[in-house]
Amino acid sequence: MVTATKPAESATLLVEGVEPSRLRLPPEWEFTDEAFDQLFELNPEWCFEVDEQGRLVMLSPGGFQSGVRVVVILGQMYEWWRAALDGIMTGPRGFYRVGERAIRAPDLAWVASDRLPQTREERERMLRLCPDFVIEVRSPSDRLSDQLTKMQFWIDHGARLAWLIDPFDDIAYIYRPGREPEQLDRPETLSGEDVLPGLVVDLGAVWWPAS
Repeated sequence: MVTATKPAESATLLVEGVEPSRLRLPPEWEFTDEAFDQLFELNPEWCFEVDEQGRLVMLSPGGFQSGVRVVVILGQMYEWWRAALDGIMTGPRGFYRVGERAIRAPDLAWVASDRLPQTREERERMLRLCPDFVIEVRSPSDRLSDQLTKMQFWIDHGARLAWLIDPFDDIAYIYRPGREPEQLDRPETLSGEDVLPGLVVDLGAVWWPAS
């Protein structure tokens, strides 16, 4: 059952890139793990998240080119992971319950081995932790302000390194704990620094051809 963490007259359904629509839910509902699983089973054509305010967010389709960008980066991350043999990496359907309410699925993420749950049952469900490393790739329906807020959310909850790739403004935002975000104009590569030693991602296929 989907329930609210505190009594409320309604819950808000946010459609990214579109003005919010309101979905009225009974006050006793809350977003349990089981309810979230059922939501996907009943609506397999949609992807959902829950933000830190406990609001259900329906994610807009990213589009063809956005999917290409994610796959380009994912493939390079996979090659690094296969060589490093450390931790796990997840794609756009890898969910994490972070903080008191949020359930998020970054485009790409990595969690170090020593932080992974020990039992198979725990690993089969969404992980109750914040990834060590996060990548978000902005799609046409994503508001930049929302994406920047999401990146700060990851850092505030324990991510050690996070990238926001914005192919529309040709900027990569690099987030690190305790530091102001760094903006790089159309960088050719990004490195995993000391969080993912040896990872170098070529972004040449991510940016639009220079005019």
